[in-house]
This record gives sequence, structure tokens and C-alpha cells, in this order.
Amino acid sequence: MDIVPLIHKALADMINLYALIVGIWGLINFVRNRPPDGNFNGALAVAVGLFAIETIAGIVLLFMGRAPSRSIHWLYGVTIVLTIPAIFFFTRGSNTRRESFLYGAGMIFIVGLAERAAETGR
Repeated sequence: MDIVPLIHKALADMINLYALIVGIWGLINFVRNRPPDGNFNGALAVAVGLFAIETIAGIVLLFMGRAPSRSIHWLYGVTIVLTIPAIFFFTRGSNTRRESFLYGAGMIFIVGLAERAAETGR
């Protein structure tokens, strides 16, 4: 039995749930008029780490000859990996209430991207 596809699928499921939780957290911070704190920023860093590990698993699958069924799968994956760093770059690393909304919305956006990536990867 091939373990890499199972790891890729498990990571995808983790990303979906984790992004949903962190996204809701960010939006709650926004509604409560709170900027991202150290805990939230740490959660974002963990998310980016998960995205990177998922990308590595996908690349390993590619080298094993297991390409996704549709090539748009790669676009979803790249967009997932770049979303949080792009928000950080766009906001120049500031930490205000606005960033709580942007990161929260970005993580909810990632949930949708992860769902589409899963559908196109089958």
C-alpha cells in the first residue's frame, strides 16, 4: 500500500479543518475589535507549515508518477500556499483589527480552495 497518497489526503483534511477553525477565530477577533495576537499569529505560522508539508507530499506524488486528474489542482495548491504570505506582504506585517479580518477571510478562502483542490485531485 502506498503511504504518500494517504499522507497527502490526511494533510488535506487537516488543512481544511484547521483553516476553518483559524478563519473563524480571525473573524471573531475582527468582530470583537481585536488585532491578531501572538497566539493567532502562531496559528497562522502552523497553517503555513502545514501548507508547505502538503506541497512537499504533492511533489513527491508527482515524482512517483501520480499526477492529479486535472492540472488546475496545481493552481489551487499554489494559491493556498501563497494566500497567507500574500496577506502579510499586502499589510506590510501590521497587526490591526483589519488584519484579523483579512487573515480570517483568507483562511476561509483557503477552505474553499482546499475543497476544490480535493475534487480536482481525484
